[in-house]
Amino acid sequence: MSTQPGFDNSYKARGLPTYLVLDTSTSMKGFEKLLNDTLLHIYDTLFTRPEISEFIHLSVISFNTAAHVVTPMTDIEQLQNLPTVTCSGATNFLPMAQLVRDQIDHDVETLSASSVAVLRPVVFLLTDGAPTDRPVGTWMNGVDLLQDPGWKRHPHIVTYGFGSASEQVLSKLATVAAYLAEGDMASTGEALSAALASLLNSLVASAKVRQLQVPQEISEFRTLPLDLMD
Repeated sequence: MSTQPGFDNSYKARGLPTYLVLDTSTSMKGFEKLLNDTLLHIYDTLFTRPEISEFIHLSVISFNTAAHVVTPMTDIEQLQNLPTVTCSGATNFLPMAQLVRDQIDHDVETLSASSVAVLRPVVFLLTDGAPTDRPVGTWMNGVDLLQDPGWKRHPHIVTYGFGSASEQVLSKLATVAAYLAEGDMASTGEALSAALASLLNSLVASAKVRQLQVPQEISEFRTLPLDLMD
């Protein structure tokens, strides 16, 4: 694990707004049960380990043709039912970026009003495809929205790709780390399982030290160079 800069360890009541952003386009249909089973495992981990849930304030967002809040950033114990995702439609990145930005603004204000010392948000994005936004190239507007240097709350972003995911997209969108599955597992559920396991390990490790931790490498994944914007 590597520690990312920018966190103030002087606060005792720190909180990390965390966004799990899932590609739920048609190409993910074969992984629908795996996605929902893994989400259940993540919810269960947060519910049974308060030392994690008190630090990790999780929201789950899905995106296909449109973007949707699957689980708002609420106390996991307050959830009446555990939401599930369904896979259909296109892979439009711009609506996702717009929704993530709106949610971050809302959630940071809510957490701050609850006397939480809010750390810079983090977005973990998983996708198996390239953007289908039209006109071609419109997806870059989403990158600009999330990496806007004039937006004080711009998040750290970690991307995981497999299947037909675009290396260029993963690198441009990420600000902390980008990973692309390789080899025989690249187009299988094993890649998704490995990405989600890595993500959960990151949450556990981050809660332990009260700051963002991401893996330096993931087995069967290639760590991509970041195409950082000035």
